[in-house]
Amino acid sequence: MPPSARSWQSSRQAASRDDRPNPPRCIWRGRSPAGLAAAPASAQTIAGLNGYAANLDTWFKQVPFEQRFPLAHKLGFKTVEFWTVDRGNGTKASDIRKLVDDNGLEVTQFAPNWPNLADASKLPDLLRVSEQAIADARTLGCSKFTVTGHALIDGMTREAQLAGYTAGLMRIGPLLEQAGITGLVEPYNRVNHLNHLLNGSQPALPMMRSVNSPRVKLLWDFYHMQLEDGDLIEKFTAGADQVGHVQVGDVPGRHQPGTGEVNHTNLLRAVRAAGYHDKIGLEFLPLDQDDARAVKDVLALGVS
Repeated sequence: MPPSARSWQSSRQAASRDDRPNPPRCIWRGRSPAGLAAAPASAQTIAGLNGYAANLDTWFKQVPFEQRFPLAHKLGFKTVEFWTVDRGNGTKASDIRKLVDDNGLEVTQFAPNWPNLADASKLPDLLRVSEQAIADARTLGCSKFTVTGHALIDGMTREAQLAGYTAGLMRIGPLLEQAGITGLVEPYNRVNHLNHLLNGSQPALPMMRSVNSPRVKLLWDFYHMQLEDGDLIEKFTAGADQVGHVQVGDVPGRHQPGTGEVNHTNLLRAVRAAGYHDKIGLEFLPLDQDDARAVKDVLALGVS
């Protein structure tokens, strides 16, 4: 989790408030602040980052959201991901698409805000959010988005919630298949993401097999998996056929690879060997907000 005591989920929910352009903005003049790109990336750096996507809600936090796109490009990224489209100020997918195009970037996936999929009374909201997320994905030019909405429901048994969440996925599965867009179900962990139905690879992996849709897959975030499961390589390999997106963040601290206990070189080699060849999302907080150093640490892995 972040250096602060609050949970990562709280940090995620706060991002849409903290990043909106209404508060006073910092305008950088002269030298760039520590950690921000000072010179354009080399061709070697750009090639080394080709397999990765910078998460714009955890990188470049020294500046407002819309200013993070040129910084990602300058550091050598071709691909980005982020959380919600609406940043709390009415931002639309078309606004973000312009930022993406203006900076020579692509979007791999984003994370809409979801109602609870296990709550049958929320079905109209679920369908509405699904349709909007599909429309936003088309505007952004990406074919994936995160699906969450699995907070525990008071007074409802775990078995009933699992059945309800599975039913919710089955309701949106045909919409996703028709659109050719993949919903990425993201399990959390019980260390700093409290009171959620899905944590680690179980029961999410068998749930995906039960839903049995080519467009409903797992977002396999190794930060959550290390805290919840461990045994990272074997468990990923066993579930690789159900994985639609991968994210990394070291433990402890959720900083870049090399700052914690996970051997990310071996891990990501195994990820590629298991058949996952899409972008790897860098959803971590660069240590000391030193984004340039985080890029060097990612490149040092030698896995693209």
